[in-house]
Amino acid sequence: MGALEGILERLEAVATRLESAAGSSGGATVATLSSGGSVAAPASVTASSPSGEVALPSSVASFDALLAGPLRKLTSLAAPLGPEIVDAASLFEAAFAAERHVIAAIAACKKPADMGDLQALIAPVGEAMSRVFARAEGRRTDAFNHYKAMAEAVQALSFVAFQGPDMGMSMPVSHVSEAWQSAEFYGNKILMEHKAANPEHVAWVRAFKELVSIDLKAYVKEHHITGPTWNPKGGDLKAWKPGANVTIALGGGGVPPPPPPPPPPPPPSPPP
Repeated sequence: MGALEGILERLEAVATRLESAAGSSGGATVATLSSGGSVAAPASVTASSPSGEVALPSSVASFDALLAGPLRKLTSLAAPLGPEIVDAASLFEAAFAAERHVIAAIAACKKPADMGDLQALIAPVGEAMSRVFARAEGRRTDAFNHYKAMAEAVQALSFVAFQGPDMGMSMPVSHVSEAWQSAEFYGNKILMEHKAANPEHVAWVRAFKELVSIDLKAYVKEHHITGPTWNPKGGDLKAWKPGANVTIALGGGGVPPPPPPPPPPPPPSPPP
């Protein structure tokens, strides 16, 4: 359990410091986002790749839908709020991109026996989260509440580290809810400050709430309700690489190699 504690420390230690300091696609087919805030995807989705058609597990396709829908909406709505918030939103988006790598590995691999392998997989998420946290530290600016809201909410992504109730971490859905509750404190401050004169900030907070407290929560409830849903028929995490053939992990026989190129055209006829 020591390695797992290291994962949580990497993902959440900076968040603890924040609370104390404040006194407190490459070509993949993306699933559609259903109404009502739930992220929906078919059982498998195919995506084009240089080696042929590759099936995406529904957990990956649904996460892609979240990235392409609610997350992209949030980053787009940051544009009129100024360069500081745009830059912080890009860091927030990068943390989700790092999480996507973890989601894909979970769908393709068996649960690792060596927690060091899990720690190595999740480490880039922790690093991306730390960059979001760093924006909320130091000199206070007009964007402080936005920074703090994102620093609190990004902790929701550490649900992928959950390995059981004895590790001092809430179940995944509750963990996401708790992260949003902390973020909402700062979201409400933004609303109070800007509600009367700056509707673009209000729109951003509403999109932020939709992303974390509705869509991400629904995604986790659908796909990882009791913890990361590893693939019992999958491969070894240590050998997995991004973009690996996920149809093998789904029980298929793999993607056949592409057909050979056509023969060259015949030489031109000699002139008469």
